[in-house]
Amino acid sequence: MIRQARVSGMPSGSLLMLVLFGLVLCSSVAVAWSAHWNRQLLNQLYGELSVRDKVQAEWGRLILEQSTWTAHSRIELLASEQLRMRVPEPGEVRMVAP
Repeated sequence: MIRQARVSGMPSGSLLMLVLFGLVLCSSVAVAWSAHWNRQLLNQLYGELSVRDKVQAEWGRLILEQSTWTAHSRIELLASEQLRMRVPEPGEVRMVAP
């Protein structure tokens, strides 16, 4: 009959269980780390989405302000009041050749 060699007095099944326990422990630590990393990335994503929303709101306000400043009636009013400009009479218009 052939006998199995024992390592340092441990049964061979105990060594296998110890290795499997170590692998399960490493796997559980990896899962916990992965979940923590996922939460951090999700929090960062929500922060970036908040910044994006604020920038989009500011962009809308700036577009509205630009349309107000460039309105034709406003430009005409400022030209006539501040610069004393007026629309020339037809006799005052001269055509310049290129």
